[in-house]
Amino acid sequence: MAQPTTNIKYIEFTSEEQDIMALKQLQAAVVERQEALERLLQVIQDLHESGIFDILHGLLVSKEKIAGILLEQILKPSVLGTVKNAMTAMGTVSKIDPNQLSTLTEALVSGLKAGQERLESNKKAGMFELAKALRDPGMNRALVLMLGFLQGLGQAL
Repeated sequence: MAQPTTNIKYIEFTSEEQDIMALKQLQAAVVERQEALERLLQVIQDLHESGIFDILHGLLVSKEKIAGILLEQILKPSVLGTVKNAMTAMGTVSKIDPNQLSTLTEALVSGLKAGQERLESNKKAGMFELAKALRDPGMNRALVLMLGFLQGLGQAL
């Protein structure tokens, strides 16, 4: 039977050997990613030539002053009102069924195009044309939608 191992020798590398191994690993990583690193260096050069680094450095140097100005602007009542309105609008839109919203948006775009064409034709609308329009199925659907919308709006008010 074999003798149990009782003496374990750990290999200890000197600081210089550790540095050499780290450099070899880094060199292998650079070789593996050569194309990506070359592209990254080109992007860095482009940013440098365009002055973006100077702008970023200026921003970092004056970060406290810029943060103060930004905070001052954000806390203005008009900006706060705009943010609140945007959040309310987003909440309202999120309550609408996406399919309904898509259909309504497409119909709105179509209606705007038709309305613009009608305006450009300089054609006047008469009573007879209004009565005739009520018999048009598309116009009737739009009127039914608008009447339902106005009724719901009135009830909610």
